[in-house]
Amino acid sequence: MRRRNFLQLGTALAAGIPAAQAQHMKSSKPVTQKQTDFIHDGLFFSPLEYASLLMKLADEGKIKADYYSNDGVVAEMENTFAKLLGKESAIFMPTGTLANHMAVRKLAAGNRRVIVQEQSHLFNDSGDCGQTLSGLTLIPLGENKVSFSLPDVERVLDKSAKARVETKVGVISIETPVRRQQDRIFAFEDMKTITDFARMHQIKTHLDGARLFVQAVHTNKDPAAFGTMFDTVYTSLWKCFNAASGAILAGPKSFTENMFHERRMFGGSLPYAWPYAAVALHYADSFLPDYKKAWANAEKFFTAIQKDERCKIVPFENGSHIVRLNITNTNLPKLKDALEKKNILLNTPDVNGFNLKVNPSMNYYSAEELADNFLKALKSI
Repeated sequence: MRRRNFLQLGTALAAGIPAAQAQHMKSSKPVTQKQTDFIHDGLFFSPLEYASLLMKLADEGKIKADYYSNDGVVAEMENTFAKLLGKESAIFMPTGTLANHMAVRKLAAGNRRVIVQEQSHLFNDSGDCGQTLSGLTLIPLGENKVSFSLPDVERVLDKSAKARVETKVGVISIETPVRRQQDRIFAFEDMKTITDFARMHQIKTHLDGARLFVQAVHTNKDPAAFGTMFDTVYTSLWKCFNAASGAILAGPKSFTENMFHERRMFGGSLPYAWPYAAVALHYADSFLPDYKKAWANAEKFFTAIQKDERCKIVPFENGSHIVRLNITNTNLPKLKDALEKKNILLNTPDVNGFNLKVNPSMNYYSAEELADNFLKALKSI
């Protein structure tokens, strides 16, 4: 990989930066001060910062080019994440939507009913891809809830078995943490109960673990402890591992080894995926310790800002990295702007406050320095 090949990466990669990040970009100039970002799952990189990281990795000889998303650094990254997720093999997918779709499509085989959470990404945010493109029937459970129960599953199976035309459930898919429920967690023991039952009844299981590595810290369990419960598991490469896009789908080697054909059939074999794989691989082993440190810093920060009686931190039940910050007697849009000048980024407020999402950018400053800047901004309004 030649150094000069990176000169145009800033522009080229800008299109790969998620829209949620793009709305906060003012320019592609280097960031002179690090920003503590309560908006995203991972670190916020401008196109120039992302290109600079790729240049650094290339200079260190850490990027071997792939060809149509096979071999090179992509294969290295796949092997690393397979081990982290407790699986024999893994395959790169350009998006999580495709990873989930490919997983349930192949697992279902001839039994095309798939049990999902009513609040899941697969049911709500994938454009009915499973139904439209693969003839699957998604059966949503747990309306407006984080999870569903084994009795919920048993009722579906009983109803399917007694129908005039028996139609078997082929897959149970579980998302955790659940984005539409403030990234709250589907309890480990409940998942184990359901997956053990599924195995006994020859029903395949898939884990949508886009933010699984966050959950691992909050439950004090290795990501592989979750991955090994399921036949297949997906995790995002951009949410925690700072790639501009990408996903990993892991499972038995027999499941993944020829899936590149289906990936290509769905238009998902990128000619070169190394700009995503190299960055994800770079952060693969550091996210867990970095996030543990970040959460410890966040807890100190939360304690400190609550010394101002206007501020109240409210955790979510079964929560992970999102907490609620309620603030009284304050012009919240003005506070958001004042904090941005102090390199603290918050989402647009609602009537009562903000949702704060913790990520490793909490490690840029000490909790004491961060709290001091926050309280000064609060006082200034």
